[in-house]
Amino acid sequence: MKRPPDLLGTATRLIEVIGPDQCLIVGALAVAAHGYVRGTIDVDLISRLPLAEVVTRLRGAGIEATLKKGDTLEGDFPCVKGTLNGVRFDILPPLVMLHWERAETLLLEDRELRVVDLDALFRLKMRAGGPKDLLDAAMLALIRPEEKEKALAAAAAYRLEDRFLRFLEDPRLEAQARDHRAGSPRRRTPKRTRGRPRR
Repeated sequence: MKRPPDLLGTATRLIEVIGPDQCLIVGALAVAAHGYVRGTIDVDLISRLPLAEVVTRLRGAGIEATLKKGDTLEGDFPCVKGTLNGVRFDILPPLVMLHWERAETLLLEDRELRVVDLDALFRLKMRAGGPKDLLDAAMLALIRPEEKEKALAAAAAYRLEDRFLRFLEDPRLEAQARDHRAGSPRRRTPKRTRGRPRR
């Protein structure tokens, strides 16, 4: 039987190499950390270091990585791509305004991992604007209704109100969110702390 990818182990190693104060978890792992768990096979981070420096640090630790410059005329952005222990990873530049001091430190399986705050995650999802991104944001807003206005504000900033509302008002998503809030399916909630990681 094929073993599932060690996403947490991969994220931990990447963060150790790049620097715990220099990167944050985004993507599906961040979505899961904030309450909506879905399947994923890769790891996404954002780093405030120059991406060339990220590549240097990764290669210095024996991790093969490539800087993809992207086509800015097509709306693309540069990123670092690689594979570690069979898990694909992307290291992105800060694509939206981030308040690094608001990042959440999650304690998972005795590992400390810093995750982007929910407000920034909504902005990142709207910046990406794909169907899966809007679904992620909608599920988080439905699971955590006290954060719904932040999600709507992020959608408005990227002129995605109509598309986003279609996800928010989808009865299937509303039913999933109700089940989740009621504890079905049950999930283990990680311990959260604010601020910088412990030394």
